[in-house]
Formats: sequence, structure tokens, C-alpha cells
Amino acid sequence: MLSRSNLLLIALLAIQLVLLAISVVTSAGAEARPVEPILSGMSAADIEIMSFTDDLDNEVKLARRDDGWVLPGADDFPVDGAKVEAILGKIARLDMRRLVAKNRANFARLEVGEADFRRRITLESADDSAELYLGGSGGADTVYLRRAGEDNVYLGVGLNSWELSTQISTWLDASYVNVPQEDVLEISVSNAAGSYSFARDGDSLTYTGLAAGEAFEDTKMPIILRNAASIRLLAPLGLAEPDEYGLDEAQVTVDVRYRELVEIEEPAESEAESDEVESDEESSAGETEETEPEYSEETYTLTFGAQMEDGVVLKSSAAEYYVLVRDTVFNAFNDLRRSDLVKAPEMEGDVIEEGAE
Repeated sequence: MLSRSNLLLIALLAIQLVLLAISVVTSAGAEARPVEPILSGMSAADIEIMSFTDDLDNEVKLARRDDGWVLPGADDFPVDGAKVEAILGKIARLDMRRLVAKNRANFARLEVGEADFRRRITLESADDSAELYLGGSGGADTVYLRRAGEDNVYLGVGLNSWELSTQISTWLDASYVNVPQEDVLEISVSNAAGSYSFARDGDSLTYTGLAAGEAFEDTKMPIILRNAASIRLLAPLGLAEPDEYGLDEAQVTVDVRYRELVEIEEPAESEAESDEVESDEESSAGETEETEPEYSEETYTLTFGAQMEDGVVLKSSAAEYYVLVRDTVFNAFNDLRRSDLVKAPEMEGDVIEEGAE
């Protein structure tokens, strides 16, 4: 009969055998190799151009300039340099220590083929270039990767394909128009159906085109105000205005008048003046005088142009760049009609006589 201590030893041996089996299974197919960067001879600091494409041919191309990273295809529209540098650092740290496949027959399954891939990355420096294919995930925070022109597929650690988003707006400050709604004083909309003006009345805006006896139907007001005061771009188009943008025959224009807080700089005080102020403050302890904020009034014009495949062309008079925005922004103004702004008259009585028109 086995003693209790012997049973314990047998149990520990069984656990060790299970752990060994798990280790063998999880490491199967991943050949251990010396640590060697996938970008041999290139560092993140060397890279001047980075472009990446998804399997639907959506592409983002970024370029390094003296003052940061930009979109060269949109007249150097600035992007989030810290985000770009973080991704470059992750790519530069990928290495070839974990070889998982050597046969081209595995490319489609791992999604690293010339036609089957998650991301194709092109990196360029002054003296060199590299092209990588990123595929599916081999586990948490890992990705299959292959260098163009080679058959070896590796398991990279510290990066996922989805981190290289092909939506341009994820790489930049997408806020194109941003004014606090409570600071908007007046909105004037012009579209194919007519012109409509809204002016601030207390805490809200009201339609100024009401005839005698009409009442304002304000259900559209929140949509109009929101889209006039805050617009996010889908993609910057650049500084030029080609005819295809259709802005010479604008479909919709929106004028927005708003107030802006004036920041008053306090004049520098001499030591004697400072002592005098402190003395005055001591003599009037407990008395506080609030200064009324000062505002200036500003205006910008939103001009909507052609409807493109990915959105609608927009130019704000307060911005340098032409941009693409969502159809919903354009429709908030283009679909506006006077009937949306005037409440229908209430019917008198509950019953209409038969034959009455």
C-alpha cells in the first residue's frame, strides 16, 4: 500500500508531465532562432515615409517633416506624431526569433500573402526601404509577419494588424469645427429650397421667419445647432480647390455667428505696486469684486460642395484645408424645409362632418 508521501510525489510528477506536454504543444511550429530585427539595418528614427494598405486597397501614407508627421497626399496636413512614432517603435522591435512557417502554401492561412494579407507596410529611409506583410494574430498582442520577397513567416510580439488603421481620421485631430453650442448666436442656412435664419433667444435659438400667428417647431433645432457648431472630418483633401469639388456652385452654405471669450492679459506689476495691492486687499478683506467676462463676435461660413464616393466636400472660412465630411452633416442643412420649422395648426374639434373638405 502506497504511503501518503508517495501519493503526493506521484501527483507532483503527473503535474510536471502535464506542464511539459502543454509546453511542447504551445511551442510546436515555432522554431527558436537568434534575436534579429525584422528591419535589419533600419531604425525607427531613419524612417521618413510609412504607408500601409489593407486588403480592400485602403491606404494611408505618412511622411516625416522637420515639424512632425504629415499626410503628403493632402498638402502636408498634420497628423498625430506621437501615435505614428509609437507604431514605428513597435514595428522596429519586431524580430525573427519565432519562425512559424517556411512554405508559401501557409501564406493564405496566416494572411501574409501578396493578395491575402491584413496589412502591407512600406517603410522608406534616405538610403533603404522595406516591405512587410502583417497577417492574423497568433495570440494576445502578436501578429504573423513576413518580409516581401521571402518565404519565412514569423510570429511578431507587441503589435496587432488593427493598430495600423486605414481610416485617415484616426491618425489626426478630426475636429474641423468646434464651437460651444451655448456660444452660437445666429445660424443662417441657404439651400436649394430657400434660406432660413435662427437667432438666440435666451437659452435657445429660434426661427426668425415666422409669420403672424405661426409657432416655431423646434424639433430640428438640436440637429441644426449640433452640426453647425461641431463637425468632424473624415479626411483632409488639401489646400487647392479643383473644379470637381463643386464649390463654385455650392449646394448649401451655412453662416454661423458666435461669441468668443476675450482673454485679458494682466499687466506686469512693479514691486511697489504689488505691495500697494496687497495693502489694499488687506484693508478690504472679505470683499470680492467679480469682473464680467468680455466677448468678441466672430463669424464663419460653411460651404458644402460635391458629394464624393466617401463623403461631401466642405470648406470652412475659418480653416485652411478642404475636407470630406459625413453625408449626415450635409443632410442636416440640405434637407431643411420651412415646413420643418412651423408647427401645423391644431384642428378644432374632434369630429369632422362627412363631406366636409
